[in-house]
Amino acid sequence: MKRKNTRGRKGKTTAKLQISEDPQQKENPGHRTCWSDSDEPQSKFVNFDSERAANFNKDEPKYFESVLRVHKSVVSLVATADGRRMFCSGTVIDHVGEKTWILTSATLVRKPTTQFEVYRQDNIKIEVNLHNEQTATGSLEMCDLHYNIAIVTIEYPGSMVLLPAVGLNNLPKYYSLQPRPVIALGRDVDSKAFLVKCGKLVRKNIELDCKELVVCMCDITKDFVGGPVMDSQKRFLGITYSYEKTALYLPVEVAARCINYFKKERTIPWLRIRGQALHTLALDVLESLSSKFDTPPSGILIDKICDMSTENCGGIEVGDIISKLDGDALYSVAQFTAMFLDKKEAAMDTLNTVILEAIVQRPMDKTSFVAKLNVQEVASDEHDNSIQNRWMHWKRSGFNE
Repeated sequence: MKRKNTRGRKGKTTAKLQISEDPQQKENPGHRTCWSDSDEPQSKFVNFDSERAANFNKDEPKYFESVLRVHKSVVSLVATADGRRMFCSGTVIDHVGEKTWILTSATLVRKPTTQFEVYRQDNIKIEVNLHNEQTATGSLEMCDLHYNIAIVTIEYPGSMVLLPAVGLNNLPKYYSLQPRPVIALGRDVDSKAFLVKCGKLVRKNIELDCKELVVCMCDITKDFVGGPVMDSQKRFLGITYSYEKTALYLPVEVAARCINYFKKERTIPWLRIRGQALHTLALDVLESLSSKFDTPPSGILIDKICDMSTENCGGIEVGDIISKLDGDALYSVAQFTAMFLDKKEAAMDTLNTVILEAIVQRPMDKTSFVAKLNVQEVASDEHDNSIQNRWMHWKRSGFNE
């Protein structure tokens, strides 16, 4: 059945935000829920999957508290250049001096015909649509195509109060990857309405090169890309991307460390050792690996080492499994990356070599050993295409080689 375009339909305002009770809900599954949070006396809805609506209503108190905590911090961004119009959602994360920092996807400013280039500030125009339906002019402060994140800044009167920041300080080392309900948030680029879509975090491997990404079973639209993913405990989990009817997100513990490092060094380090979590591998691969050890291995399977000497990577080879870093058991690539970024930031204050100690298992000869990893070499500030992540736009367009 063809979906009807109900974007922008008006309803009466009540003292409490509501999910639309439109009888067409059951006839048009798969739509997202949407409401207006402007100061105008109106509400706007679009249809919403009836099954997910029931779950959302069931958990309404905890989800609404999580959603309403950040709704003023969620914006939409529109970039125009060379006659093209790109749009994303974004999240206010900081106020630095007179500037308000907004975290979003680098998709907003990526050039369509190149893999590693973005539009320059003087060749692009960025508009930021706020929750009160006001518009501000944005400037590109930072862009990193490796992690596909960008910072857009605006100067807006009273932003400290009107645009509260979703803080990235005091984050845990890493969040749990246990499957659980989550919600993707965004702002509609046309109606400026606030968007909510329920989903579920799952443990699933993806074909994209950025293995830090986490998968949510949530069929979002392009309006959500760059916006936040939250859980029912009011925690900001990551930045949303769309890929094959799922919502991927880059964990915020990685993005936050990148931003902190950028504020100090005006660059972002990339890891020259790449891998994927064992629990995301196919069952036959896991069975083959497990058969080589007395107990099933755990950790990160190394699948790429980029232009590093054996000394700097501690003798680690492709096919090895790193099970621990400095005594901490490894469970995800995001955790692996976050630990290196923490050590890299600490290394800025010393001229000495900073070492991470890794416990390594080698399936090829069924041995284990301790590797000394040179943090300054593994987490490199020198960016090159050999360690660049290939993202969904390029995978779909055949530019992944």
